[in-house]
Amino acid sequence: MIRRRLSIFWHERLGRPYRLHAGIDQNTTGLQEVVLLHGIGRSSAVWSPVAEDLLQKPIHLMAFDLLGFGQSPKPDWLNYTVDDHAKAVIAATLKTRRHKGPMIFVGHSMGCLVAVRVAVMRPDLVKRLILYQPPIYIGLPNKRRYNIRTDLYYRLYKRFIEQSEAVPQSRLRPMLAKRTGIWLQPEILQPFLKSLQHTILEQTTLKEMPNIKIPVDIIYGSRDLLVVRGSTKNIFKDIGAPLKTHTIREFHKVSKKAGRFIARQILASYEV
Repeated sequence: MIRRRLSIFWHERLGRPYRLHAGIDQNTTGLQEVVLLHGIGRSSAVWSPVAEDLLQKPIHLMAFDLLGFGQSPKPDWLNYTVDDHAKAVIAATLKTRRHKGPMIFVGHSMGCLVAVRVAVMRPDLVKRLILYQPPIYIGLPNKRRYNIRTDLYYRLYKRFIEQSEAVPQSRLRPMLAKRTGIWLQPEILQPFLKSLQHTILEQTTLKEMPNIKIPVDIIYGSRDLLVVRGSTKNIFKDIGAPLKTHTIREFHKVSKKAGRFIARQILASYEV
């Protein structure tokens, strides 16, 4: 109880950020720096395929476990909003980076939403955004195909949030793992549910992106059932930044094939 009160005082009242675990911190002498942000329920370990492809490149590669996941802190009192995640990422990046100047931020799934918020909060830190399978649901064009998909996702996600506390862990973990590939351990249940509610379902990403002036790459998976895809001109019509979209044949995960593709986009961005 005392430790919890101290945590709330230090991190909420005084605004001190949590220290995120750096699962990947390789080629630290590289002048060009890249930050990788994983999706909900995952950890920095998902970026291993990208790290392997960039191992011999002059790039300082950083991948953090987001708040509540992996080996990073899991405060039970936090709401796990996109601001909570972004502030922790900014603090971790400033502590881990070796050189001054903007960096490339790469996000997968929920990590895309966090990366966009980092770019809005600290534009001086971000040179380019590479967003792999961003779960953008709010702000889409008012068209039937978009509405049907987003309504379905929201009903499923909200039902999962409402029922998760009542479902025995022995049943919940295999059920979620089978459908999403996420093994929901008890210690990340609350961070998962709160991040789902406050970062994904209450997102403002599409509304924020017109404020971003740096180049943005968006990568879709043609087999991804968790992301709404459509006409780039319709979805991102208000974004004035240079925008490129790519589609690869992939599910909602960072596979070896996806890792190689993302690594190529990083290299092309830095022209190394």
